[in-house]
Amino acid sequence: MDTAPWIITLLVLELLQLVAAWLYIRRRYRVSLRQLEQLTAQLAAGRFPSSYYIGGTKRLEAVSRNLEGVGARIEQMQHEQTREDLHLLLANMVEGVLMVDARHVVRLANGELQRLFGLTQNPVGRTVLEALREAQVERVVRRALESGAARREELTLQSSAGVEAERHFEVSAVPIRHENGAVDGAVVVFHDLTRIKQLEVVRREFVANVSHELRTPLAIFRGYLETLIDNPKLPRADVAKVLDAMQRNSNRLNSLVEDLLTLTRLESRQVQPQLETIRLDSFFEQLVRDWSARAHTEPAEIEWRAAHNLPAVEVDLLRFEQVMLNLLENAVAYSNPPRKIVLAAEAEGLGLRISVSDTGIGIPPGDVPHVFERFYRVDKARNRKSGGTGLGLSICKEIVEAHGGTIRAESVVGQGTTIALWLPRLQRSETPTQSLPWAVDSAPVESKS
Repeated sequence: MDTAPWIITLLVLELLQLVAAWLYIRRRYRVSLRQLEQLTAQLAAGRFPSSYYIGGTKRLEAVSRNLEGVGARIEQMQHEQTREDLHLLLANMVEGVLMVDARHVVRLANGELQRLFGLTQNPVGRTVLEALREAQVERVVRRALESGAARREELTLQSSAGVEAERHFEVSAVPIRHENGAVDGAVVVFHDLTRIKQLEVVRREFVANVSHELRTPLAIFRGYLETLIDNPKLPRADVAKVLDAMQRNSNRLNSLVEDLLTLTRLESRQVQPQLETIRLDSFFEQLVRDWSARAHTEPAEIEWRAAHNLPAVEVDLLRFEQVMLNLLENAVAYSNPPRKIVLAAEAEGLGLRISVSDTGIGIPPGDVPHVFERFYRVDKARNRKSGGTGLGLSICKEIVEAHGGTIRAESVVGQGTTIALWLPRLQRSETPTQSLPWAVDSAPVESKS
């Protein structure tokens, strides 16, 4: 019997089996590689597969487990980065933010919210009412959660300090919805309107003050004009008195308008200081001479003191002279005879401290913080009698600050007042940004009067 055909048949069958096995294995690897390619492509795109399974050998299964671990780690890192970004965002917001759940329990709050409400403890884990102690805020949150719609209200909240410490907020509460549409909580944002409201009050008071200041001399003008019109044959002496009164009020109106324009230009920085270098001892000496030569000034003894080694200072000479003359006028006007005014200058920190002191009636403690406000008067009747506009110290403040300095008032009732200003030695562009010193220097001084 010839066995060759059988052997050939068996070889062919074995070959076919090998080919079939190779094709099967090749197909399995191609499927596995396709699955691996799809998984890595999704991870590269930032998407996380629902399954990391890769069919095939044990090594491919090990690869799939490793990829699952990598995916879980990447997802965890993304969550941590998102939380860190959210924390950074909330920490740098100028608005107070808190997030509450459906039971009004605070789940998240930023530092600005704690600052706005003066919270000493973290509000997380407590209800809105427990944390903030403000029924109005609780009401806004409740309405947003119950209606499922965003709420926005302006609230005026009183602190424990009383009415003067009231704060104004625009509160926005936006519901947070679950995937099924149910309201899970709300994000509440607090925008502080206190400064805006204060500026509105200042604006209204400014308009009211300007109107009042203009009305008085205009009413006098109108009265005297009617007198002249109704009495064309008024005696010459009476006419002279009327014209003198009209001139005084005309000058008062002109001073008011000029001061208003000056203050507006200074506040809007339309006037830039034209700096020049001066020595204060020479300036004080000339200032006292000019003051003594002025007509219609109240008699006063003016003494100036300046340290021997004072450095020169850069100022806009005309504006600086305006400041010093205004301070001298106030010191003389609010002093009782015999009037003694002291001008002093001394080195202090990185600048110079310049002061004008009197031994007058002084300023009550409650009025001292307000003396640089526009139209603020400690003694309203006396100021109007002296013809002041109520803008002088406001103009001084703006001029000093335009030089990079500061100004403040110190006073004791019945003993006198000192208006002290600090100017930097350097040019304004190089003015140090640190807090300005006010410690008294002990440098020797020269005294002249």
